[in-house]
Amino acid sequence: MGAAKPVPMALWSPSPYNCPIQTQSTEHFRGRLEVFGFADLLQWMELNRRTGRLTLTKGRDRRILDWRAGELVYVSGSLPRHRLGVHLLRSGALQAAKLYELLARNFTTQENLTRIILDGGHDTLDGLSLRVEELARRLLFEMFEWREAHFDYNPEHRVQPILRIGLNLRGQALAFQGAKELDDTRRGRSRRDRLDAEDRWDLAFRRSDTDERFWEAMERVGEPMDASETRELYNAFLLLTDRVRECATGNVAMRPVHEDTAELLSELLRKAPVDPGAVVPIAALDPYLTLNLLILANALSVDRENSVGTVPDAIERLGERAVTVLIDRLSAPDFPRVPEEDAPALALRRASVAAAVAAGRYAERFGNTRERGYTLGLLHTVAYADLFDIVRSMDFPAGDFRAAALEVYRPALGVARAESWSLPLDFQAVLSDDGADTSGAAALVRVARSVMPGCALGTVGNEGIEPLWTDEIANEVAMVFDFLGLGPVEKKPVHRET
Repeated sequence: MGAAKPVPMALWSPSPYNCPIQTQSTEHFRGRLEVFGFADLLQWMELNRRTGRLTLTKGRDRRILDWRAGELVYVSGSLPRHRLGVHLLRSGALQAAKLYELLARNFTTQENLTRIILDGGHDTLDGLSLRVEELARRLLFEMFEWREAHFDYNPEHRVQPILRIGLNLRGQALAFQGAKELDDTRRGRSRRDRLDAEDRWDLAFRRSDTDERFWEAMERVGEPMDASETRELYNAFLLLTDRVRECATGNVAMRPVHEDTAELLSELLRKAPVDPGAVVPIAALDPYLTLNLLILANALSVDRENSVGTVPDAIERLGERAVTVLIDRLSAPDFPRVPEEDAPALALRRASVAAAVAAGRYAERFGNTRERGYTLGLLHTVAYADLFDIVRSMDFPAGDFRAAALEVYRPALGVARAESWSLPLDFQAVLSDDGADTSGAAALVRVARSVMPGCALGTVGNEGIEPLWTDEIANEVAMVFDFLGLGPVEKKPVHRET
């Protein structure tokens, strides 16, 4: 059978939602698996001896296939159960404590986890190659079930063949696909239902739903616009949709911490031995340090019911060595910092800290511990931070429509981020809350935001608050703001939703 060819670009519009396309000069092409099947795609890459990165995306499930001269040299997945660290832990190749230490380096550098493992002498080249090959085969075989998925081939991606996984897929892949298709007729509904549920995550970012979301944002603005202005905003909204989708399916990486946090961590590292418990009060004032600790502590969690949601619990799980490696990297001169004079960063930190203080005070009323409530409040703005970074890189005019557009996409992005970071489900409820979530965690943070409305981002609802606590909370927030140099506590009327 001859090599299948993607359809020339001239026959298709340049959209990742159409059929396969190819740019003749760069040979960069993309398309959908229901048109150009996975088996055909693998054969085309192999028989034409392609080099580069092939990325396949199905909802929040993203698989990366690195090729060199028609041979697969690396395969990885974005879901927790597909992560190499989880596979190495389950196979007994490495213990959790060592993996957390290695992942701390992986999440804060450009180094591949495989390279870090080999350079540190934690496994042999042959041994690690066999383990990665086992994971790669499982990820590939699962993809033969995929029908509605996007693919993108980038021949310019620099492939580094670190391992020897030796996957020969010609014929073998097609035979396996045939066996699986036969087995599909005997497969139970539960598996298909679960896959369908996973696909629903991507609905918020599909181009077919963009128009509906655009008009939802227009309704939030509530002001008429002329045709020219509407067209300009619609084009910006399309670009925003693509950027948010890219963010939602991006790799897990550590966030830069604030400058004062980096200084405090550096001081802590100069004391020997390092006391991991001393990180707790530092993290309480920086949502990104808190988030980084939770990301690392939950990196090996497949079942989110076992994920941790407070800094003390994260430190206990990670151990002294992994915590030390992480804070050393986050405070290193070569690691980026949050700019001190950045206005959006200032607004985000004010909103985070104010909500954290209030949520800690109200936590027990909503069935949470004070530590858990504080953390929920502190992290409620992380989806806003992503969105602010996105619009900063775009030509998207500031104003009511941009604010409305960000609110339209914040809940879906919050779900995606919580899942990729393996945060507990109550954190997902907070990050994705559109004002109607009935969970105790979401209700707690809504109340916390309403206590200090002058510091809140977005619309503040009409929540029931305790008047006797309001002044106490405001005074505590004012002291924290003064310590961090965040400015005065603003007192402004609450905008009540109707």
